Amino acid sequence: MSPGQRVSAGDGAIAAPKTVDDCLEIVVSWIERRLGKSYFVRPLEAFQTKFGKVNPEDDFYQTRMNYFLEHCVLECPLDDHVGSQSLISGFFEENAHLTSGDEPASAIWRAFCGFRHSLFQVIKTGADSIEVRDLIANKTLRIQSKAGETLKYLSKKSIFQGYVFGHHALYSLGQGLILHPELANAEILKYMWQHHRYPQVASGEITRRLAQTNMRYLRMQHVNPAVIYHGILA
Repeated sequence: MSPGQRVSAGDGAIAAPKTVDDCLEIVVSWIERRLGKSYFVRPLEAFQTKFGKVNPEDDFYQTRMNYFLEHCVLECPLDDHVGSQSLISGFFEENAHLTSGDEPASAIWRAFCGFRHSLFQVIKTGADSIEVRDLIANKTLRIQSKAGETLKYLSKKSIFQGYVFGHHALYSLGQGLILHPELANAEILKYMWQHHRYPQVASGEITRRLAQTNMRYLRMQHVNPAVIYHGILA
């Protein structure tokens, strides 16, 4: 595809989503129809080089693949050319009507557009909703569980990264969360404190380095997580 070329619209009506998870599946299917199922091969290779390689036999394989899809669809450019639009921009350029109107599906699409990719710490727990602190933006968010979902597995003070989706003040979790070990909390918070005082890298670099560090931890769980995380972000 040449520089500046746009992703064209797919044929047929776009299905109405029930959750933001459905939105991701719909957009992925749209991309595969327009660009082919093999389109994701090259972005996946680049992602695993930067964020850490995962194997199908790994227990965390599906979670990392979900993280990859969210990252690829929402943030990656269509190709390597300067100024290339993102995949999600191409989708909404051709389907802008999805976010307008008062229907429940329109509200879900607006929530999908309001994604936030960051590092979060849980400050208030609950099964149906939690409060988290966006450690990069220094902002408190309320996250609501989706139908059939419990948030009890996220304990107070736990730190995770990934995508949350919301419109205005209420958010929901994406499917590709990376849970950092609590024994590494002090190292992560120390780095974020230093980052806010003397910022040296963009937020995307913080999440990339942390994802790669987390992969090392998953491969070496016999090592104290604090040792693995110490200085890795310096």
